[in-house]
Amino acid sequence: MGETDKGSLRAAALHLDRHRGHIEREVDERLGRTGPAPAARAEIVRRFRSFSRLASLDWDAARPSFDGLSGNTAAALESTIGAAVDAAAGLTHANEIREALAVLSDRFRAGIRRAFQTRDDEPQKRRRNTKRRPNAGRRVRSAIDRISDSYIALCLDTGTIYDLNPAAENLLGSDPQELLGREIEEFIAADEMSEFRSLTARLDAGEDTPPMHMKLKRLTGESVPVEMTVANHTIGGRRLAIFSARERAELDQHTAPYSTRTTSAGGILATRESTARST
Repeated sequence: MGETDKGSLRAAALHLDRHRGHIEREVDERLGRTGPAPAARAEIVRRFRSFSRLASLDWDAARPSFDGLSGNTAAALESTIGAAVDAAAGLTHANEIREALAVLSDRFRAGIRRAFQTRDDEPQKRRRNTKRRPNAGRRVRSAIDRISDSYIALCLDTGTIYDLNPAAENLLGSDPQELLGREIEEFIAADEMSEFRSLTARLDAGEDTPPMHMKLKRLTGESVPVEMTVANHTIGGRRLAIFSARERAELDQHTAPYSTRTTSAGGILATRESTARST
């Protein structure tokens, strides 16, 4: 895929992010009582946004993720994506964005048909006893799609932000076009830099790391204390560290120091359990 095509995909992905609220409302209005339930509609549209961001960065590695959506039919999911793309196309006069949206939609909808064909063709009893084994890339995207807190995918080879969700955009205080591809150290508080570099060195060596407290820094310079967990993943040959972060409550800011020390054993256990439930 040429650089021009990548630029169009990137513009389409940013367009979907920028107008996500309007698009979701438009999907609800268009589908009404038909198709998936509102929560499922919002989820599949969010999956499409996540897929579009990944596809704009690495077309060959990007794969749609449908884990947790098996209660819907392929036709219902396709109609939801069709409505979302129509709504997004109606918000721009740029032909390159419209064409890129169509390309992304075609690939995503083809993924829906492939994923649901085997399930629909199998007997019900066999389906209950069959567990699909997603590849490494789909496991990453499934984990990302299920995270309710902020997530940031860091490319360990370059030290740059590979992907992030809307919650992370709010946490860092900027739009995705300002964040994707930037060095992660731009968002680490100065007094945490040494510990953060030690952390990335351990991640680079493949070591597991426990949950921790750390201070991030918005582009405005404002310091943001967070609770954070990290996991290593590989997608399309690219080594990633997935950071799941939650901004600490105002009360915690006055009752606990901000450091990269781990939480208590109970806190670690609770975090690991919640992470397990989310993935």
